Order: sequence, then structure tokens, then C-alpha cells
Amino acid sequence: MKDYSLLFWIMGIILVIMAFFVTNVPIKSEMAFISGIFIIALSLPAYFASIKWLGLKKGLFFIIIMSIYAVSIETFAIINGFPYSEFVYTDLIGFKVFGYTPYTVPFAYVPLFIGSIYLAALKSRNYIQISLFTAVFVLFADLVLDPAAVALNFWIYKIQGIYYGVPLMNFLGWILTGFLAAIISIVLLKSKLFDPDKPEALISSLFLILCFWTPSCFYLKLWIPGIIGAVFLIFILIESKGKIGNYSN
Repeated sequence: MKDYSLLFWIMGIILVIMAFFVTNVPIKSEMAFISGIFIIALSLPAYFASIKWLGLKKGLFFIIIMSIYAVSIETFAIINGFPYSEFVYTDLIGFKVFGYTPYTVPFAYVPLFIGSIYLAALKSRNYIQISLFTAVFVLFADLVLDPAAVALNFWIYKIQGIYYGVPLMNFLGWILTGFLAAIISIVLLKSKLFDPDKPEALISSLFLILCFWTPSCFYLKLWIPGIIGAVFLIFILIESKGKIGNYSN
């Protein structure tokens, strides 16, 4: 496959424009189907990159295991209030599996894990350090996503926190979530994590997600999350040397 980075740059610009309309037009439950398609579409670039990198069987196995993990920890959190504190999803991002977790959750979570693990493996060859770096990168992503999603009423915390309505416990929970995601990835991928030919496109979905949510924060006047998102985007572009759509290996 070729380097589609230019296409991803264009897609990023389109997402900045789309974010303006999403944050300025009331979202109704009848639009949940569209939200679901949007979330799935943003996940596909990283999924394709994973399959290109690992092969069809191993790539699908990795995605499925990470998806099961995402749904499991999210459902556990909704039922028990741990590790993110008590919250509920609204009907704006798709129907709920077993009445708790929207079917879109793995498509939203797994690309964050893939992109964060990719970045972490660039920073260290030590498994513990990779797990810690992954936890930090996942946390940075959630510092951007969560406030905007709460402002748009995608989910509701029963007890609002000081960070734009998001409880501190939620971010501690995301550190744990990212750390565990890294451990699972290390077990599944082992030395493959250090493959020098990993395609930069593994980070493509994380890039696109931030291209949508970062301007969303600015449009919603969530200045701190917006600034964090902008810095994170710059960091991603530096680490990938701008080749966010490179599928070659």
C-alpha cells in the first residue's frame, strides 16, 4: 500500500469544519445512526494499518481482543462506577449492548489504544515504560475527548467534576485503562512492537479523532482541552514526521 498522508491531511481539515457544525447544531437521538457510522469510519484507518502490519488473522485477532477488553471494562465501569466514576450513556451514539454500553465503544476506544501504543513503542523498548507511556497518551486523548463529549451530552456523570464537569476519578481510570491496554498488547504482540517497519498509519485514527475533537473543544470554548489537543496533534505529527497515512512497511 502507498502513503496516503496527503489524503489524511485533507480529511483532518474536513473534520475541523465538520466539528463546527456538530457543536453548533442540536444533536437528537434520531441521529445516533449517523454518529455510529462516523465513529466506525474514524476507526477503520487504524484497523487497516493493523491488518497490513500483522497480517489478516493476527490483525483481526488483535482488534477483536482489544475490542472485547474495551467493552468489558466500559460495561464494568457503568455497572460498578469504577474506574471512571458513575456515569451513563445517552442515546446519541448508538444502541447499547446488554442495555449498558453503546456498540460503538470498541470503535472509539481501540484506535486510541493502537495510536498510543504506537507512540509509546517509539519512545522506549522497555515493556514497563511502554505501558506507562501508553497510559499517559491515552490520558491526554481523554483530557480532550471527555469534556467535549460531556458538553454535547453523549454521556452524563452523576457527580460532576472540576474539569469541565468531568470527575478526577475518570482520568485516573483512564490511566489504568491505558496501562492495562498496553499490557494486553504486549502479551499479544511481544517483540513485534519494536518492528522498525511498523506503518505510521497505525496512528492515523488517533490523528483523525483529535482533528475532530480538538476544534470541537475550541468551538465549545473548552480552552484547556483544546490546547491539550493541539499540542498532542503537533506531537503526533512530529513523531510520525507527518506521514500519518503511510501504510508502507
